Amino acid sequence: MKYLNNEFKEFINFKLGTVNIPSSIDEIFGHNFDQHYTVYYNRHSDSILNHLCDKYGSDKGEIAKTGHPYPWPSHSYADFIERHFGHCRAFVQNVFECGLGTNNPTLASNMTATGQPGASLRVWREYFPSAQIYGADIDKDILFNEERISTFYCDQTSPKSILELWDSIGGIEFDIIIDDGLHTFEAGLCLFEHSFHKLKKYGIYIIEDVTIESLISFKQYFISKKYDYDFVNLYRNNFRLGDNNLVVVRKC
Repeated sequence: MKYLNNEFKEFINFKLGTVNIPSSIDEIFGHNFDQHYTVYYNRHSDSILNHLCDKYGSDKGEIAKTGHPYPWPSHSYADFIERHFGHCRAFVQNVFECGLGTNNPTLASNMTATGQPGASLRVWREYFPSAQIYGADIDKDILFNEERISTFYCDQTSPKSILELWDSIGGIEFDIIIDDGLHTFEAGLCLFEHSFHKLKKYGIYIIEDVTIESLISFKQYFISKKYDYDFVNLYRNNFRLGDNNLVVVRKC
């Protein structure tokens, strides 16, 4: 097996019974899917969405290399989302995101004490000028309401809590649903199974911060189901793949 640079490949110990087999993500997925494609692109300094991430303190993307309220390298989700919605952003009507970015260090998947709760909701409000933005979080202390933004309590590990969330929001269907919450396979699956029905026809459901281990679990879940889905690995120079992955599900 040839090992390429970490810039191009991420290797994990894929546990099979009691044997640890070093495998690349390409090899693991290649045995289960007939087709895949690779996209190379240049980062543009005039990216509206990345500038908005810097403006509000979201870790979904960046232009600036310093001055962020989070201590880790930013993700490159903004690049992906801008390429899919930049041409139609004026027509997006409703956006929902689970995970407001709590800055309570005692809660799982927090943005550290310097995080900016609600950052990505404000990014969506400015990027999608006609959209109503909805958010939810388990941290009740960071819930807020502003012009075109409404937020609600939700424990995404609880089907009951998720259904109560949708009852509170009402009969709205969403162009985009984003899971940026707890970042575990179990929590992501629970939210997906109880929220996908809220997506409009042709809408897109995005699960962010998916680790390689969770990608394998989602692959095992989706492989036998009739969803239109992609597993997206977003590579960044000089960083291992880690959790910079998306599961993207389209409603046909």
